[in-house]
Amino acid sequence: MKIKMIMDTFGTSNESGNATRNYPEGEILDCDAQWKKDLANIFIQDGKAIEVKVDAPKEKKSTPKITKKKSKKKIIKK
Repeated sequence: MKIKMIMDTFGTSNESGNATRNYPEGEILDCDAQWKKDLANIFIQDGKAIEVKVDAPKEKKSTPKITKKKSKKKIIKK
């Protein structure tokens, strides 16, 4: 789950909740731990964040172009 902050707000910065930090507007947070998911849900309910879906860029495999050298016939004059 990923969220994007839509306004500056303060919240906990660790699992125990004994430290806080400022979450600035525009920051995208990756909520991989349960406490982060709980915090994200609170931010979303309060209207301070929105849930976003971030697509990773798809890797495009390109095939190398193979160019053949044009051979010139040598003309031998007799």
